Amino acid sequence: MPSLAMPARLVILTTDGDIAPDDRTGRTALAAARAGWDVTVLCPGGGASTERGSLESVSVVRVPVGTALRARAARTGRGHRLRRLTQLGLPDRDAYDRVRAAHHAWVRVTSARAAERGGTARTALKAWLRLRRTAHRVRADVFRWEERRDRRPARGDWGTRWPALLDRDVALGPVLERLRPAVVLVVGAGLLATASISVTRLRTLGLSTRWVYEAVWADRDPAAPDADALDALVREFAGKADAVTAAIPEPAEGTVPPDRVVVVREAPNASTAPTGGHPRPALRDLCGLHGAGPLWVWPDGPLPAPPPGTVVGALAELGDHHLAVLRDRGSAPVKELLRLADEAGLRDRVHLPAPPGNRPGDLDAYLASADIAITGPEPALPGLPDRDLLAARYALAGLRLVSAGDRPRELAKAVVENIAAGPPAARSWEENIAPLLDRFAELAGHPALEPVAVAPEAPSGPVPIWTPISRDTPVRLTLGPANYAGQLSSFAHAVCRSRPDVSAQVITAAAASGGFRYPADIRLDSSQLGRLTVQLEQIERVFAHSTHVLADAFHPLLGRFNGNHIEGDLPALLRPGLKVALLAHGSEVRHPGRHRERHPNSHFNDAPEGLAERLTAVAERNRALVERTGLPTFVTTPDLLDDLPTATWAPLVVNVDAFACDRPVMERARPVVLHAPSTRWTKGTDRVLPVLNDLHDRGIIEFRLAEGIEWAGMREMVRDCDIVVDQFAIGSYGTFACEGMAAGKPVVAYLTEGVRERYAPELPIVNATPETLRETLESLLDDRTATMELGRRSASFAREFHDGTKTASVLAGFLT
Repeated sequence: MPSLAMPARLVILTTDGDIAPDDRTGRTALAAARAGWDVTVLCPGGGASTERGSLESVSVVRVPVGTALRARAARTGRGHRLRRLTQLGLPDRDAYDRVRAAHHAWVRVTSARAAERGGTARTALKAWLRLRRTAHRVRADVFRWEERRDRRPARGDWGTRWPALLDRDVALGPVLERLRPAVVLVVGAGLLATASISVTRLRTLGLSTRWVYEAVWADRDPAAPDADALDALVREFAGKADAVTAAIPEPAEGTVPPDRVVVVREAPNASTAPTGGHPRPALRDLCGLHGAGPLWVWPDGPLPAPPPGTVVGALAELGDHHLAVLRDRGSAPVKELLRLADEAGLRDRVHLPAPPGNRPGDLDAYLASADIAITGPEPALPGLPDRDLLAARYALAGLRLVSAGDRPRELAKAVVENIAAGPPAARSWEENIAPLLDRFAELAGHPALEPVAVAPEAPSGPVPIWTPISRDTPVRLTLGPANYAGQLSSFAHAVCRSRPDVSAQVITAAAASGGFRYPADIRLDSSQLGRLTVQLEQIERVFAHSTHVLADAFHPLLGRFNGNHIEGDLPALLRPGLKVALLAHGSEVRHPGRHRERHPNSHFNDAPEGLAERLTAVAERNRALVERTGLPTFVTTPDLLDDLPTATWAPLVVNVDAFACDRPVMERARPVVLHAPSTRWTKGTDRVLPVLNDLHDRGIIEFRLAEGIEWAGMREMVRDCDIVVDQFAIGSYGTFACEGMAAGKPVVAYLTEGVRERYAPELPIVNATPETLRETLESLLDDRTATMELGRRSASFAREFHDGTKTASVLAGFLT
């Protein structure tokens, strides 16, 4: 079996909670995920509780941030306690000015009264005047001293001057540390302290977490609010980063040595070739130009517009050149351009075409017939990301970007020279970000996709790798959307391993809160499946890229466009000529009533109230669909053939190599017996616990009950035990039994005769019921040599039936 890769975890910290696939952070996250990283974007949220979402295969976690530390800072501002003692009534400059004016007015009135009086009264008033003047002067001096003190740069005191950073750290820091990432990328200085503090704390726990700071212009803006605190923050923490990245070199200068800086200039994503449908409109055709001279483009976007007078003058210099204006025709520069063109008699050479579409490849096809693009003068800071992005976007379409100054003749000369130079060297975002992804991999200690042994941190085991969906393969398989126990991921790996002509994409739709435990190409938040944009994207993914579809669990594949069941999607899926098959795992087709009739210990006898009735309706609807459509149908456990006799068994796939071990069984005086129910009532746990506990208490076995254990811990428990006890209520065996056999352990479970005799006669699982379990375990302990041999047979069986080879063979007939 080929090596399986464990993706390193990358956490991207950003203060921007609105992550989109076309912004810089979103594109960074998606590029890392496509390179094999397990990516989580962590940011402040506006809700009252933590919100979990996804951006394709990227997890997005939004954490609410409190205001306690900001409120505390407001109550206990600098000098506050001193003011309470010496400056009561002077909280700010306005209050000081009011008190000062009132004092001067009082002095004027009182001094006049003292002058009018004589004797003792005059002396007393003058003494009172001196005392009040002295007190006021002291209060004024103290106020002005504290005012000067407050205006001094807060060197190293960012926490006091910018308490919002502490609120963010208290909220996001613990979440970041629980994720235990290999690499942290912090975007901007707003969470710089959190990244540095959390990474330091993780390293004290023995982790080798590294972090990268993405410097932005705003971090060095002297006019920014709290600029003093911002400067102190960057000076204190930026130098501790293991690397610094930026869109242009200037924001990163001086933070770390140059060899630790990775510049990732802005660029658009690589264009996607058109995928059918109507041909893309060409700009020259939209302008009505056929065989005319060179065509300029005035782009839309955030950069300065070229001076209209310069453009019209340059057009006049070049008699056969035309201009296509993509900017809003209602904008002031375009209105001025059209006015000047009318006056110069050049209006017929200035065109206002319809904009390009939004589908992949639209812009490139739209611009392909143009020759040059013009913008306004270079900004004060050349190389800013906006200009880089526009230049790269147009370069991918074969156009150079020319800046227009104030002299028409110079613009005309530059246009001619740039057209003669030919298309520019074009770089995409994927090319530009590759060095940063390499740096992430270097910091993590290994390339993100390097085959590694099973890592203990994995929540659900090593990650199956499959050939990404590609038009280079004749068979393009889409699998989704339930992906129960990661079986679709394992199926995709197994098929692509044995079939180089197959590429695949796995789509998972699950609750954003904890639903995405298994690898997938596309991860959809099930709460968002009713949104039109999500549905349209899903339709595009399936129809544009697939020749075959394996729909599992009878869940809808196209969102909720056609309802909540695959039945609604089938007319659309079958119409374009896709080959569609169905995959069932268990309760979606297992009929509770018939199961109770066949099995006295049926788990449906212990089901929560009302569940059996609901599952009966589900099973009957799904069986009727299979019989009515006649679609190829596969089941992952052989007992389901009792409910779907026309289906085919496609065995469960487990990572046999990950569980394989050479630890001998049955050599301990008290053999270790392991039982690990995912849900007790489905496994019949409560029926067998008395037997297992009794044998344990009597010292015959060492019984271990494993519940809520993550994959890595469970793998170790399976490899360390002597006997695996699986289920006693279903009549078949599942993933846990397969993993036990892969580890070379004898497995005890309740199996129907049909499972044993018809579909896997050499199945080495020891059959037992709750009533016979004690006798069965005692016989295994009495003949330890035979039990050891049973373990060896179990390992062979798991490799033959459950390493994916058999499953790929079963699916081969469908994938023709």
